[in-house]
Amino acid sequence: MTSLWREASAQRCASALALRAYTSRLIGTDRSLVLYGGGNTSLKKDGVLFVKGTGSDLGAVGAEDFTALDLDAVSGLLQETQAPDAELMRRIDDCKLDPAAAKPSIETLLHAALPYAFVEHAHADAVLAVANVTKSAAACAAAFGDLAPVVPYRHSGIALARACKSVFDQHASTRTIGLILAFHGVVAFGHSARESYDNLIHLVALAEAYLQRHSDSAPAGTPDPLFSADEDLAENLRISVSAIAGFPLAGKIVCTPATLTFSRRHDLASISQQGPPTPQHAIYTKRVPLLGRDTETYAADYRAYLSRTLGPDCRHGIDAAPRIALSPEFGLCAFGVNDHYAAVAAEIYLHDIDIITRASAHGTYRSASEADIARAELEYGGFEQRVRTAMTSSPSSN
Repeated sequence: MTSLWREASAQRCASALALRAYTSRLIGTDRSLVLYGGGNTSLKKDGVLFVKGTGSDLGAVGAEDFTALDLDAVSGLLQETQAPDAELMRRIDDCKLDPAAAKPSIETLLHAALPYAFVEHAHADAVLAVANVTKSAAACAAAFGDLAPVVPYRHSGIALARACKSVFDQHASTRTIGLILAFHGVVAFGHSARESYDNLIHLVALAEAYLQRHSDSAPAGTPDPLFSADEDLAENLRISVSAIAGFPLAGKIVCTPATLTFSRRHDLASISQQGPPTPQHAIYTKRVPLLGRDTETYAADYRAYLSRTLGPDCRHGIDAAPRIALSPEFGLCAFGVNDHYAAVAAEIYLHDIDIITRASAHGTYRSASEADIARAELEYGGFEQRVRTAMTSSPSSN
C-alpha cells in the first residue's frame, strides 16, 4: 500500500475542510479501500463535525459534499440510552447546521465518538483478508499489535458507534492509530489530515505484509489461457435466474484465470457459501453465489435463509434469485437489474474472491452471521426497485 499524498497538492488546499476533501479523494480512488459507497470521512473543527454526505462519491468529493453538524449535539446522542436507536438516528438530521444540507453518513455517530480531528473509515480488502478467519483475534494481534484494537461486529449506526467508543476507551493507548472493525473494515484517525491518512495507509500496509508472510506458496494451477467461457450456459442461467427474480436481469461473464481457478477450488462449496467479507457486499451480490445450475434449489434455500433471519412474515421484498454464479465452464457470471449493476456485482465479487483466497491462505475463512447479512440486505437494499421504476418511466433508459 503506497501513500498517494502529494505535498504540492496539499499546499493548494485553502482550508482544513478542503484538505479533508483532498485526503478523502485519495482514499476513494483506491478500489482496494472503497467500493461503491463503502467509505466515509470526517473533520472536527471549532465545534462543528463535517461528515461526508450520503450519496456522494468519496473518490470525487469536494468541500461542498460534507455536511456540517453541531458536534456537541451529535455527541450528546451517544449518551442517550432510553430512546430507540431508530429515533436517535433520525435525530442526527436535527443536528445539521443547514437543514437543507445532504443527509450525513450513517456512520456519523462513529465519527463523533472518536476524539480526533480527522477520522477515516474504509472497507480495506487486505484488512478484511486478515480479520475474516476463525482465529481472527490472533491474526489481528499478529498483524496490528496494539496499533488498532478490534471492535466486534455491530450494525452501522448507533450500535457500531457505541462499540467503537467502548473499545477505544478501554484499549486505546498512545500508540493507537485506528480500529479494526470485524467484518466491516478499518478506521484510522489523527490530529492532522496527513497523520490520519498516513495511519490508514500504515494499517493497510501492515495487513498486506502479514498476508504476504502467510501467503500460500503452492502453485495456483492456472487454467489454460486458451480456454473460453461457455457463453450458452451462462445465457441459459441468466434466463433461469431472471425467471426466479420475476423480472429480466442483465448478465456479465468474467472468464479469467482468477475466476476459473476460484471456481475450480476443491473447497469451493465450503468457502463460497460462508457469505461475503462484509455484509454490505450482499446488497449487490446476495449472501452466497449459485454453484452449478440448479436455480430452483438455490431459490428455495435463499427463501429459507430470509425466513429464518428476517422472520416468516417479514415483508422484505427481497427476491431469491442469485446475483453471482460460479462455474468451471465460465468462471464467474454476475447478474444485475441492468448492465451497470451486473458489472457492479461482478467487480465486488472479484474483490471478494481476492479476500476469500488470501484469508484462506492463513486461516479458515468466515463471514458475519446470517442474521447480520440479512439485515444489511433488508436495510441497504431496495435500489433495484428504484432503478426498475426509473427504467419503465423513461423510454430512453437502458
